[in-house]
Amino acid sequence: MDWKAYYRNEMLELATKAYLEGLFSSLEQDKEIDSLLRRGAILSFPHTAAHYIGPLQARVVSALYRLGIKHVIALGVLHTSTLPAPYDEHYRAALDDERPSSRRQEAYAALQGGFVPDCRVIETAFGTIPCEGIANGQMEGVRIDRMGVLQNEFSLDSFFSLMSLYAKARKMLPIPVLPVYVGMTRDPVSGSFAAADDLAGLLQSMVTPDTAVVTTGDIVHYGTAYTPAEKMLDLDEEELEPFFRRECERIFSLAITKQDLDGAFHDSNEILRSDQRYILPAIAKYLGQNAEFRILSFSLSDYSQILETARPCVVASALVAYSPA
Repeated sequence: MDWKAYYRNEMLELATKAYLEGLFSSLEQDKEIDSLLRRGAILSFPHTAAHYIGPLQARVVSALYRLGIKHVIALGVLHTSTLPAPYDEHYRAALDDERPSSRRQEAYAALQGGFVPDCRVIETAFGTIPCEGIANGQMEGVRIDRMGVLQNEFSLDSFFSLMSLYAKARKMLPIPVLPVYVGMTRDPVSGSFAAADDLAGLLQSMVTPDTAVVTTGDIVHYGTAYTPAEKMLDLDEEELEPFFRRECERIFSLAITKQDLDGAFHDSNEILRSDQRYILPAIAKYLGQNAEFRILSFSLSDYSQILETARPCVVASALVAYSPA
């Protein structure tokens, strides 16, 4: 599936634009989101289909403009399934414990840390928004993508489209964004999270009172298209949503509250199949001890028709706040 093209085509439909404009028009002041942003929370939203992400991303986007935020740092997912050659091979090699350690370390080095697009503006379905950048070598663990690593990446596309649409509808200047797509942050050989430390340092050095940090992630993937048959759960469909919400709460607690990065990484990968398995360690390091999280909205979105597969096939559409103490 070419997800980048799929989601862009969905955004270009006139019905999608009308739907999103209607959401923005109907939103009133959101005291909960405003308060979280003021206290430095990182808001996390999904990048699922438009009618799933609309109500959640619209809450975030409208608050960013309403509060007069001047800069947005957006932590995106680097989907390993869309990596171009040779980076797809690097990813497989890094995780293959039958490969020599030297090859695994070489492969990990190619994908660790963050990737920033090499551009001045970001093209969206509804126009352009300014793209802030970094000087080459300016930030430890973050590099400018001049090798095409991000050419198929789509995780922030819908968010950038909504940022552009909101500004255009209200005749405002779009807020500049710094996209940082998070690659591998756990060394598969040593288990070190040093790359997460580097990304946390980036955030600490760049966040100012008029800067907001957001992130994205479809925090659950489950079912016929995602889960091996032997790992399917003996649960009815109506039992899946409460089960995975509880698991998300438990795993977020491991990462954010308890700073058990190994445990959170393992369960994010094996149970949730979460996009945020590599992002959570960086967020946890950035927020530090006694940080908190709150699931503001959680539902499982049906992807069986999109992927033309049997049910259940679900992806979580969730709005989550990760907050400093």
